[in-house]
Order: sequence, then structure tokens, then C-alpha cells
Amino acid sequence: MSHPILRRASTLALLAALAVPQAGALSNVSAWAQEGVAAAQDAGLMPSSLASRAANGEITRAEFCGIAVNAYKAVSGKAVFASGKHPFRDCDDPNVVAAFELGLVSGRGDGIFDPDASIQRQDLCVMLYNVLDAAGIEAPAIAGDACIEDYPDVPDIKDYAVDAMVTMVDYTVVNGISSANNATVLAPDGTATREQALIMASRFCTTFEGTVDPEGPQVTPDETPSEPDTPDIPSFDPDSTLSLTDEEKMELVYGVGGQKYQTAEEAEANMVEISVPVWRLQEDGTKTSGTAYLQVNRNLAAIYESIFEEIYNGSEQFPIKDVGCYSWRTGEHSQGTAVDINWEENMEATINEDGSLTPTTGSYWLPGEDPYSIPEGGDVYNAFISHGFLWGGNAWRSKRDYMHFSYFGT
Repeated sequence: MSHPILRRASTLALLAALAVPQAGALSNVSAWAQEGVAAAQDAGLMPSSLASRAANGEITRAEFCGIAVNAYKAVSGKAVFASGKHPFRDCDDPNVVAAFELGLVSGRGDGIFDPDASIQRQDLCVMLYNVLDAAGIEAPAIAGDACIEDYPDVPDIKDYAVDAMVTMVDYTVVNGISSANNATVLAPDGTATREQALIMASRFCTTFEGTVDPEGPQVTPDETPSEPDTPDIPSFDPDSTLSLTDEEKMELVYGVGGQKYQTAEEAEANMVEISVPVWRLQEDGTKTSGTAYLQVNRNLAAIYESIFEEIYNGSEQFPIKDVGCYSWRTGEHSQGTAVDINWEENMEATINEDGSLTPTTGSYWLPGEDPYSIPEGGDVYNAFISHGFLWGGNAWRSKRDYMHFSYFGT
């Protein structure tokens, strides 16, 4: 994402030195596609993997994973936090991993994803269709001008892609294209260019963004909604949890004599999803109220809710665009006891012998210049520290992890 608030020459020089890819940097965008590509960029759909790539080049399977993950974030309102798992032998792209874990995409089999292969139009539709499922959106058949029966090559659609293509045509996310004999066809086994794929995803988000009900599925007047399941979230007394010893923290999280979770199944049984208020920064510099969703340790859920309430009500109105907690990988994220915020702008970095920093995750940390960077002593820092968390920006001698707040300091 570009940052219009960044102005200083030193900042620009640092960004250049770190070779930060800027979203929206497709090269040679066709005249007919410029408005649509700009809309996709404004919607946050442009992954950094497309930086400087030819707009009229065929989009790859891995590249479209980045678009699909961004589309999921747009229509669901939820952050995406890829784990450290490696489901494929030929690809460790975090967008591919995230798309796989969301159920948006699968591989070729035998641990192969084939990331650099061009994606077929029908598979592109399947991925967007899977976004609807992952976001909990129902897309009923609609009556309108778009009709899949108008296309002569409908029989060419693979069985697994029929429902997806019908839905995308119904909602005019995908339109026909001209064939060699001037017929208008769907070309399900054809490919799409990068600019075409972005425009399809932009239409998709325009259609479905805002259709997720944060309180649960929509019901018609003839339906009686069932009572939702309410997670059992322990309450807490803020004054009694601010200065706990490590042993007391262990008892709070795991119970008396408890220990850290050893398997993903055990960990996930102890996680709950919470919704927290956040500020979103718009392209024009204004801030709007939004909601973020996190999977967290159930025994810290009430504390997390209090922390994010404090951040939201703080004078900074600190903007949060990326936030994640539980992920079955190394460290405290596997326990639901650590949170990462705005990871691109709050880098994890090793400390070199001369005191300089080499980013290992994210790109930079520019508090006071980039609004997404977390300042020490600011609202985010104070909210977490006051509830017994440690900050990766000053907790260790070997590295800096400015995005990271952990309950046990690891």
C-alpha cells in the first residue's frame, strides 16, 4: 500500500534502499483498463508481487493468490495471518500459503502448486467463489441480463468449475470475450492478463463487499434465527492482572499445573474469535471506524478486548490495517498469546555488529513518519505494556520485532 503521508526525502531514500515494492506499479496498463486497475488499487487488491509486472502479461497462479487473499480481506473485513506451514514443495509464497489455509486454492497434487503457471479463467472463478465460502457469503442465483446460456462454449467448463463460473457470470464479475471467429465466448480454459484479473476482482469486491453480517447469517422475515453460540470468555479484573509473575501468567492462561499446547488441535480447542474496534486510514488521510477479527487464547480474550478498546479510544486514533494473533507455528503465536500489528511498517530485523538493522519480515519502522509504524510510548505500546505484555521493539538484544507484542516475552 502506498503511504501519501510520507513526505520526507530521508524516508523516500530509505524506502528506495530497502526496495519496497509499491502497490499499483503495473507497467504499461492498457488505456481501456486504467480506470479499472485504479479502482482495484484503491480497493487494496493490488499485491506487491505485481509491482513492475507487465499489465498485459498472463497472471500466474501465485500472483492471483495475492489478489484473492486481498479480496477475502475486503469482503470479510478480516485480517489474514499466514502460518509458517509449508503445504507445497515448490512454493513458499505467503499469499499462496494464506490462500491454501483459507481454502481458496489447492495444489496440483503430490505437494506441487505450480506457482508460475498461468491460471485459467475457470480456476480464477473458482478461487473467487471460494472467497465467498470462506467469508460466509451466500450468492443466490439472480435473474438479470447476464446469462451463461448465451455462451456457446459452456460445455467446455470443467465440472468442478460450473457453479463458480455460473455465479461469476450471473453477477457480471466475468464477461465474455471475442474469439477468433468474432463469437463472444467464456473461454473457461483460456487465461487472463494481470489487468483483466484485477478488474474482475474489483467487480467482485464491489458486488460483495459489505454483505457479511458480523452478527451472523442474514435471515428472512419468515425465518427464526437460532441463538448464536457464545464463546465462554473468562472475565478479568484489570487491576489484578497488570503485574502478574510469570508463574501467575501461566496459571491464568493454562490453569494450575497446565502447560503449553503441544498440537494444533489442542491449541485450536482453546482459541476464540473476538471482534475489536480499529481505526482505518483512508487514501485521503482521513480515518474511519472499522472492526478487526482475531483468533486469540480464550483465557486472554477479555484482556485483548480491553487493550484494543484502549487503543481505539486513544488520542492517536492509531490506524490498524493488519493484525493477527493465533497461528500454529513457532513461538507464542501458536499459543494465542502474541499479537502482530501492521507488519509491513513494523519490521522484524536482526541487529548487526555495527548496530544497523537488516529486515527479516516487513520492510521498515518509521514511527512519526509512517502512520502505521508503532511508536514506543504511544497508545498501542502503552495499552499492551499496561496489561503485562512485552514489546519486540525493545525486549531482546539480538533482534527487533516492532510489530510484536507477547504475553510471555518470547
